[in-house]
Amino acid sequence: MRVMGLDVGSRTIGVAMSDELRLTAQSLKTIARKTPEDDLKELAALIHQFDVSQIVVGLPRNMNGTLGEQAEKILKWIKTLEKTI
Repeated sequence: MRVMGLDVGSRTIGVAMSDELRLTAQSLKTIARKTPEDDLKELAALIHQFDVSQIVVGLPRNMNGTLGEQAEKILKWIKTLEKTI
């Protein structure tokens, strides 16, 4: 089982994947965002293809460590991902 890392932006989603031993991770692909449904469908296909057991999503913070507008969008997106996957 592998760990998938996601860097969610407004235009793209960066995807990284761990090796099977979970020792290292490498960049896998960049998903050009279309619709939320298309984005989640493509992620679901990768999850099944690579037998992903855990997903880690980067959370952007302000310079003072607080959560800003973009972080709030990411948290909302994570909830959608949890409901879908």
